[in-house]
Amino acid sequence: MRLQQPIYVKKPVKSIRLRITATDVPESSSVLITDVQLQAGELATGVVPNALEAGTKQLGKQYRNGVVNNRMTLVALSNADAAAPVRMRVINAKGETRIGSYRYGKLNGTAVTDARQHLASKGWGRPPTITERSNLNLEAFATGRLHLRLAWNERE
Repeated sequence: MRLQQPIYVKKPVKSIRLRITATDVPESSSVLITDVQLQAGELATGVVPNALEAGTKQLGKQYRNGVVNNRMTLVALSNADAAAPVRMRVINAKGETRIGSYRYGKLNGTAVTDARQHLASKGWGRPPTITERSNLNLEAFATGRLHLRLAWNERE
């Protein structure tokens, strides 16, 4: 069974203390906690291996471009055999901007975040990673319209 409980914060988290309790459990039963996963972002996407640690080979580059409006669901089509970290470049953004679970904060111009290089010009959160054999789905929140460029190297 997977239990999900989102935690919303307005600034970067420095530490987390987790307490797990079970209530209203009959005396004849038991509760076994075998695995706990804490993950940044709003979506529970499961385990995503680090592409560099997994020993996969880098293949061709992939690019996706588009104009983004507030509360838009973005889908970047991919069918890669292995997980791939994504580079996002937000252009002509004005005001509060969030793409997926990555929060850029208030922008006036351009910002870049790169999951592979672990770099970001502004903001906080976790840049997206495309999981194997699936598309990248991102929810966009923006004060105004902006241009978004996604780039990644498919991996095998």
